[in-house]
Amino acid sequence: MATDQRRAKRLIMRVPMRVKVLDPSLPAEEKVDCMNISMRGVYFPTALKLREGSDVEVRLKMPEEIITGQITEWTFTARVVHLESLGGLEKKSGVGVHFLYYSAD
Repeated sequence: MATDQRRAKRLIMRVPMRVKVLDPSLPAEEKVDCMNISMRGVYFPTALKLREGSDVEVRLKMPEEIITGQITEWTFTARVVHLESLGGLEKKSGVGVHFLYYSAD
């Protein structure tokens, strides 16, 4: 039986964000809407070719439900910790990332 190892409450909501691959040999960026989010990470669909352990930059406005009163855009350096095929014609993957570092603009 799989156990849920999440340490932060996840909210099921769509939040617009930009994801940028930090591997200089595979530079790519994509605008996506996340599927769920917490203070520690985010899960989103993407066509980017990512792999577990790779680092990405995530830019988004943190929802009011997580950080009350904030209106700035945040930039996170995050690590891919989970990948799954979402199937369909677009061949997208569901990607879970864990936030490592951040800055508020």
